Amino acid sequence: MQQNLSYVYPQIFLVDRGGSGGSGAPGPETTALPAWPGLPPQLKQGRGGRGGCTALLLALLLLTMAGLGLGAYYILRLQQELTELRQDSTSTSSRNLTPVLEKQIVFTGLAVEEKETKRMAHLTVKSASRGSETLLWEPVVGKAFTEGMEYRDGALLINETGQYFLYSRLLLRGTTCPRDRAIVHRVFKRSGRYPAAISLLEDRKLSYCSGEHMWTSSSYLAAVVQLQKFDRVSVNVSEPQLVSLDPANTYFGIYKI
Repeated sequence: MQQNLSYVYPQIFLVDRGGSGGSGAPGPETTALPAWPGLPPQLKQGRGGRGGCTALLLALLLLTMAGLGLGAYYILRLQQELTELRQDSTSTSSRNLTPVLEKQIVFTGLAVEEKETKRMAHLTVKSASRGSETLLWEPVVGKAFTEGMEYRDGALLINETGQYFLYSRLLLRGTTCPRDRAIVHRVFKRSGRYPAAISLLEDRKLSYCSGEHMWTSSSYLAAVVQLQKFDRVSVNVSEPQLVSLDPANTYFGIYKI
């Protein structure tokens, strides 16, 4: 078998440990491989590091739960204390309010009693007694009324001892003038101990008219007097025919102070 002498074979170089080939030609430079750094300690620990993290997380979770429980406990204690304070304040206010309510009840009772025992009367003129100077009065009709006392036969009956305010007004009128004759307006009382009339208030009118024409005049009496139980208070006038029967101008009244 013949060899093809024209075929070019690749060159072969022998490299020894000194870095030179067998033919003495310089060989390519060799480059040293880079050295890898050492692994971090955490990676070296492996499973032991993971166990420490888990324990730390569990500890934090336990602390958080303990804090929440402690906060809930203090909130419950605070609510209990607030409830006790409210109960104490309510009981204290009720204890303080009880005397006030009792006083109000007492005062209300006194006011009711005072209202029930109020004694007063306002009478309007009705007529004059026949053959008498004592005037008769209307106790009910119109503006007239009696409260806590009784009217009988021209007199108001006093049923409780005390101080009373008395008043009496007369309107006098006429067509002729009775000269040199005074008109006496008197409020008096009678009692079982003193049968005779006792004058309480009195007014004497002179020169109340002039000439022979229509005239009018008035007389007013008022004062605070002490009256006893069973006293009878009346009004007299010396000229009853001159008294106007107008209820708005001739009246008689009393009320207990």
